Amino acid sequence: MNRISKFKILLRAIFLIAILGYGFALISLGATIFSTDLLERSLCFRSECIKKFSECVDGALLIGKATSDLLVAIATAGGILVALWNYFTTIENSALANHISHFSTFQTYLNNEIAKRNRINASSIDTFHWYNAIFPFSKSGNMLVSEHYKEFVKELNLKITNANQLSSTATGESFRYKPHQTEIKAHLKLIGVAISLQPRIEYYEIEDQVFSLILCVNNAFCVGSNLDEIVQRGYA
Repeated sequence: MNRISKFKILLRAIFLIAILGYGFALISLGATIFSTDLLERSLCFRSECIKKFSECVDGALLIGKATSDLLVAIATAGGILVALWNYFTTIENSALANHISHFSTFQTYLNNEIAKRNRINASSIDTFHWYNAIFPFSKSGNMLVSEHYKEFVKELNLKITNANQLSSTATGESFRYKPHQTEIKAHLKLIGVAISLQPRIEYYEIEDQVFSLILCVNNAFCVGSNLDEIVQRGYA
């Protein structure tokens, strides 16, 4: 239920209470007038006449006063609610504007960095996917780096470290670059980065540029988030 619907419900509640409250007051007033000799009395506006009339219809007046007090209380509470709704709407609009601005900055920066790397095709990177992986709650104004992205970087470092260790053996025969390609390819897909299987030399050139791109993005947008640095690659 949106805020406009809630406001309409509040207005309807006030209108209904007014009809019922003042309706009962009028019914009580009418019943009192017709059941007493008030109709037989001459019209009088002196203070003592008004006082006597008020005493005769005090029940109806009490109902009317109680209705008015209740309406004032509801209207006051409604005014506070409207102010709160406006405040939260302003907050949400501000958060959305910040999200759009932040994403636009991210997109521009990423495109500029991609343009510096001849082995990376801009069409192979889903900018929105990557941004959401880092900042999943930015629409609500939360620009903190997600734990999911931190885990992604940690897992990427483990894969690089493992490949470094395997390639550093005496013969290096335990390291197979094709399984490594498949593993890295699947992992990068988690943030919307697509790379294809390539011959050894071409693949390592692409991988090197992708890793440097991730490092640049992290250094630019994840400062102070305790995000691990990308491990230096030792295999080729």
